[in-house]
Amino acid sequence: MRRRKRVAILVEDLYQDQEVWYPYYRLLEAGVDVVFVGTGKPEYKGKYGYPLRPHTEASRVSADEFDGVIVPGGYAPDLLRRDPAVIRLVKDTHRQGKVIGAICHAGWVLCSADVLRGKTATCFSAIRDDLVNAGAVYVDREVVRDGNLITSRTPDDLPAFMRELLNAL
Repeated sequence: MRRRKRVAILVEDLYQDQEVWYPYYRLLEAGVDVVFVGTGKPEYKGKYGYPLRPHTEASRVSADEFDGVIVPGGYAPDLLRRDPAVIRLVKDTHRQGKVIGAICHAGWVLCSADVLRGKTATCFSAIRDDLVNAGAVYVDREVVRDGNLITSRTPDDLPAFMRELLNAL
């Protein structure tokens, strides 16, 4: 019997609501176990105020437990990238060749985790320079897959982002 896939969605305050909940429900629909992983608070509020209670925190999990990690956008990535446990999780997931999905401002976490060198990626246009300075080749497309790394620009790209992410899993 095949084990069910398991994916972590990283969360912090001011997460982009659609970029958390759309992937969450699409993954559940596909039979994937989803774990909300935060930085230690009991609850987070989305950019539009939607509350979310994490299942666990980054300091209590390892990349070994997951088949992939999704980093949503909004302003949460600016807070996520300051947490050493989040950076460790993303780096280890990358080292293990597992799927990493990042949309919108989530590229900031990828920059801080130093997983973009030599990769082709996209992001919200305002952080394009950050990705380029972290060693990525930037392209303006709804979804970009480079090996285990899947990136998109905005909530409008979520259908393409999730199709590619589910294919990669």
